[in-house]
Amino acid sequence: MVWTLSDGTPIGELARTDPIVAVVVDPSQCLRCFSVLAEWLEWERSSGVSVELLLAREPADDEKRILRATGMRTDGYLTGVRIEAQRTPIELVLDTGRVIFRAERVYGPSSPLLDALKDGQSLREAVDALAVAGT
Repeated sequence: MVWTLSDGTPIGELARTDPIVAVVVDPSQCLRCFSVLAEWLEWERSSGVSVELLLAREPADDEKRILRATGMRTDGYLTGVRIEAQRTPIELVLDTGRVIFRAERVYGPSSPLLDALKDGQSLREAVDALAVAGT
């Protein structure tokens, strides 16, 4: 999977030394996904682990107005990839330049990955546990 940010950075490069979470949302789905995004931001605040909130594409002008009005933080958008809106939000765990976990259609207020992290597991432990469970 070669997903690139609008500035040309491959998303795998967002995690150069430690794992991070990236949540990808289609701009048209941001309000629908607000609860899961809020939970990820709260986890980021309490854990100190970076969470990147990425848009699946560049937002249209009306979507930009909605994003500004809600005050929702975004950390960039993807280019060169087509992701169907209904597949988002997508949770990714990136570790040392690669994707080690991916879950699609993750609607809040939580997810198996977020639940494992709230139980105190590290990102790597949570990904390993989900792989064993077949999630």
